[in-house]
Amino acid sequence: MGKYMLFIAACATILLGCVNEPTFSLVPRIEFRSISKTEMNQATASFADSTRTTIYFEDGDGDIGGDSLSVFVLDTRTGGDAVSFRVKSIPIEGVSNAISGTISFPIDASCCIYDTGQIPCTPSNPVITQELVYDIYIKDRAGNQSNIVTLPAITLSCQ
Repeated sequence: MGKYMLFIAACATILLGCVNEPTFSLVPRIEFRSISKTEMNQATASFADSTRTTIYFEDGDGDIGGDSLSVFVLDTRTGGDAVSFRVKSIPIEGVSNAISGTISFPIDASCCIYDTGQIPCTPSNPVITQELVYDIYIKDRAGNQSNIVTLPAITLSCQ
């Protein structure tokens, strides 16, 4: 009986040793996963509405995070950075440096931008809404930029 147990244990060890580690590109790749809400009030001096966003990422050499900015959120109305985040260095596990996972972060509401010349972040009268769309990408420590994902449109109340 002991010989059979030893044989089974040896087979299990061999099979577990043959598990393939994931192979991802050295350039990070991201996917949109979720957003907590798609309606927000514009930012004011005393109030900042926000939504929580989650993205999935893959990186072949595992150099996501650290001291440099890693996550970039762009306001498509202006093309400029709305916000940037640092992500903690992600520890490498297993024999490969490839990593994958999710990153969740808040995005604060922006200001309404008016075609009439009205000062941004001021309430409109009557109250109007604007569509706000954010693009997101990440960079690894080597400077490789991921693909860009576009979040679902957010309805921004200009009150």
